[in-house]
Amino acid sequence: MEKIKIVIDSTAYLSQEILKEYPEIITVPLYVSFGEKSYREGVDLSQEEFFRMLKKSSAFPTSSQPSVGDFLEVYRPLVEGGYSIISVHISSRLSGTVDSAQQAAKIVGGDIEVVDSLYTGAGLAFIALEAARAVRRGASKEEVLSRLKAVRDGVTVVFAVDTLEYLHKGGRIGGAQALLGSLLKIKPILFLANGRIEVLEKVRSTAAARARTIQILEEIREEHPQARMKVAIHEAETLKEAQEILEDVKKRFSPEEIFISSLGPVLGTHTGPGLIGFACFLEDETGVFPSWARKHLPKEP
Repeated sequence: MEKIKIVIDSTAYLSQEILKEYPEIITVPLYVSFGEKSYREGVDLSQEEFFRMLKKSSAFPTSSQPSVGDFLEVYRPLVEGGYSIISVHISSRLSGTVDSAQQAAKIVGGDIEVVDSLYTGAGLAFIALEAARAVRRGASKEEVLSRLKAVRDGVTVVFAVDTLEYLHKGGRIGGAQALLGSLLKIKPILFLANGRIEVLEKVRSTAAARARTIQILEEIREEHPQARMKVAIHEAETLKEAQEILEDVKKRFSPEEIFISSLGPVLGTHTGPGLIGFACFLEDETGVFPSWARKHLPKEP
């Protein structure tokens, strides 16, 4: 059996409980800085501490990718230990993490495959988890990569933010740029597709945006009512609401797997507090269904 490790970055926001359950997964943290002070996400700075600082700080935080050296510290002992590595990371259109990983892989040599997940948050988490489960089943590296890419093609990530201010300041606004002129008038519903943030719909209130987000999950379920469904509820300073949504989704849709994904400092820097959303994918014995988001991609000019 091949020895394989899955290396991810901290923006997957897998809980410590899940990471303990899956030692096949190793996390490399990204960084958040307030002024001159830099913190490793999930190591030096928790979600709670970050949002407390965000509310108090006069300096707008910035995020940065892991260094090449950060990846070298992880890759070298694994390669020396005889492991093949599948290193899957936050979309290259949102972060330079993939680039750092690729540079480190060239330096180390060995059997290292760096994959752009095209996602972040629970989209990345599902891709990593399914890869780790394939490793645990004794799959070959090629089989693990095949499973990873099938899930990547099937994941849908939809979310509502209170304001576009943070995405704009952080430079990650993507296709939502067109909404900036109406910042005060609308609440956007956004989704991740082709590695960047796109606009799905515009509504008039935070409550309407959150309600519509969960209605979209219902529409996805209705397309494949008999399929196996896996769901994560995204939250940023909205844990109570996320817990209520989780219980509702459990009762109504009977997902095979469901958990809450609490966004930490790096994504929190770009979304701000008040986010509610989800990531999901569905499959049956024929395979993973294509992402619901595909049909909503903006047409290329």
